[in-house]
Amino acid sequence: MKVNRLIYRSGLTCLLVLFFCLLSFKALGAEGRPKNIILMIVDGCGAEQYTLARWVKGAALSFEAHLTGAVRTFNTDSVVTDSAPAASAHATGVRTSDKFISMGPHGKETPGLPASPPDLRLKPMATILEGARLKGMASGIVCTSRVTHATPAAFMAHTTSRDMEDMIMEQAVYQGVDIVLGGGMRHLLPKAKGGSRADGEDLSAVLAGRGYSIINTKSDLDTFRQGKAFGLFAGSHMEAELDRPVFAPDQPTLAEMTEKAIEILSSSPNGFFLMVEASEVDWACHANDPAHLIGDLLMLDKAADIALKFAERDGNTLLIVVSDHNTGGMSIGNRGTGRTYSKMTPGELIDPLKKMRLTASGIWRKAGGSKGRLKELLNQYWGIDPSNEEMKRINDLASDYGSYPATAIGEVLSATRTALGWTTHGHTGGDVPLFAYGPSRPKGVLDAPALGSLMAEALGLDLKALTERLFADAEETLKGFKVELDRGEKMNPVLRVKAKDIAASIPIDKNILKIGSEDILLEGVAVHVEESGKTYIPRQAIEAIKHLPAAK
Repeated sequence: MKVNRLIYRSGLTCLLVLFFCLLSFKALGAEGRPKNIILMIVDGCGAEQYTLARWVKGAALSFEAHLTGAVRTFNTDSVVTDSAPAASAHATGVRTSDKFISMGPHGKETPGLPASPPDLRLKPMATILEGARLKGMASGIVCTSRVTHATPAAFMAHTTSRDMEDMIMEQAVYQGVDIVLGGGMRHLLPKAKGGSRADGEDLSAVLAGRGYSIINTKSDLDTFRQGKAFGLFAGSHMEAELDRPVFAPDQPTLAEMTEKAIEILSSSPNGFFLMVEASEVDWACHANDPAHLIGDLLMLDKAADIALKFAERDGNTLLIVVSDHNTGGMSIGNRGTGRTYSKMTPGELIDPLKKMRLTASGIWRKAGGSKGRLKELLNQYWGIDPSNEEMKRINDLASDYGSYPATAIGEVLSATRTALGWTTHGHTGGDVPLFAYGPSRPKGVLDAPALGSLMAEALGLDLKALTERLFADAEETLKGFKVELDRGEKMNPVLRVKAKDIAASIPIDKNILKIGSEDILLEGVAVHVEESGKTYIPRQAIEAIKHLPAAK
């Protein structure tokens, strides 16, 4: 009996231990690995800009209670980064070179900065969006810039220059991203249809053939309910938040695009990855324009509130809000407040800003080159009656800024009519705040690539293995075949593979393997790197070619 009781008690103890282990495992699953990730990138924003937005709002920003750390932003070339390598670090978990889009660094060493991995030099690097898609998750991109601009591009494409926007759009179209919302219609269409594509391709036809809805207005977005969509609401960038009601009232806001993307993507049973960029905070800071900054940053606050409330309801979503870098070197306090800062009231800081109802760029456009009209509009939209000296300074500086004459407005009037200071029209190199909520939330002071790696790990992705899977060196892995790049159509090169009576081809920047009359859709796009002369294709294509009967 004693033996039986001992066995009974031991068995009961084991069952209890197993029960609590299962409970613990379930809790760790809920806390340790999210089903969804929403990454919100506030381009060009530092801590001081968030503080300013809070003062103007008169309440805490929606996400600021979830401050968990900071991110170091430098790249392989410079202490001060550009958006392309900064976003690429978040997308791939690898630090790369200036202007590169999710491409391994060029390999030139910069004293004092970490050396780049030799095996990744000039090689496309798999992104977290590509990994999520291959895992069966839904994926989305939302921005107020062109969708081919540096930050969104880094999640969908691979080039050695952020300026290759026609190429970036082509890769984005063939990536199979579920929801893409922003500007940039010109890179989708050929010149004959009002676009900018010199290669003559109409990528809208490709999207239609792949079951996408192409939507162009806020009302289109409102009525869209399910499926895949490319929403391109402007030929180039979308309007600043303050300017949108005046110049393009049919464009949706960042908050509306974010809400729609979450609504559609959250129906995926396998979870989703969504990148949302408040693109124009950066441009506001480049222009030293407080009106533009506050308008777009408060709209980001609304978009983040939507994302945060979803994450709270869902319980299995990781939300991250972070900047790629700081821009403008903005300060609360300037040379004019150097002797009076200890007596600055909220009204002195806020009141001038609350009178600003249009961006400097919007005012300049309305003025249409008329100096007299400019003075009148500054009074109407900023509540400022500039002195003759201020107007002279604005007009003198405007000619120096070439394509961006409105930059002169922010530079002159911030210094004389607000309590804000600016140190540059460029980027700055400080660490940026990191906000995070949900399972696997990152904490501490991280390098930008570490943040990308942590997100990938949270989704169970091995980005290094994915890079090997998606980007095999075609010539190296197809030994015994004749592999050459056909440049017959200069802007649409094709990789051709031949052996015996096999003839296969893979158009660059597309995910198609052509064998005879058959088209096989690949799980990634083909990428040719001009600087190295190498072409990279998915291993899926390698295996398909090698297993053709005539290849054996």
